[in-house]
Amino acid sequence: MLHFIYTQPLSRVIIAMAIAIAIWGYARTKLYGKRWNIANALLACGMVVVILSITIFGRTAGERILILKPFASLTVARTQSEAYRELLMNIFLFFPLGLTLSNALPQRWGRWRRIGITVVTGLLLSAGIEYIQYRFALGVAETDDVICNTLGTFIGSISLLIAHGIKKYKEKAIKHDSNKT
Repeated sequence: MLHFIYTQPLSRVIIAMAIAIAIWGYARTKLYGKRWNIANALLACGMVVVILSITIFGRTAGERILILKPFASLTVARTQSEAYRELLMNIFLFFPLGLTLSNALPQRWGRWRRIGITVVTGLLLSAGIEYIQYRFALGVAETDDVICNTLGTFIGSISLLIAHGIKKYKEKAIKHDSNKT
């Protein structure tokens, strides 16, 4: 069932992600403090289950292939455009994990520490998945997958910086408006 999601056209995946981000952003306006952290922790755990379902549990044993050359997929993409889609899907697969995990961690840890922990977690999860895929012949184990998954985790986790920037901008605008009166 979840493999069905992973094989969808890229445009549908982008639209679904945009809708999910909008819902997540709306939820942010309704949940604060610990409730927000708990909601994101549950979503992050759910994302790990989804990721493992797609990459490990949803597969049957086949060939054991290992590609260690970084960016080998970009070389393939020159002649097979499907490779670009696979690269983007690997980024999109881990984006929600970065988004939710970085927001689940305690604020007292600071933005950069939470981003760092989130990215390292995404890297370790991805490397672990690739190891399991290779060890049990569940698919192609590629360095590019680890790179793209980690990039997706990073892009999701920088939502902290974006949210902080928006908050500072609003505070500045409110302060500026109050100075006018």
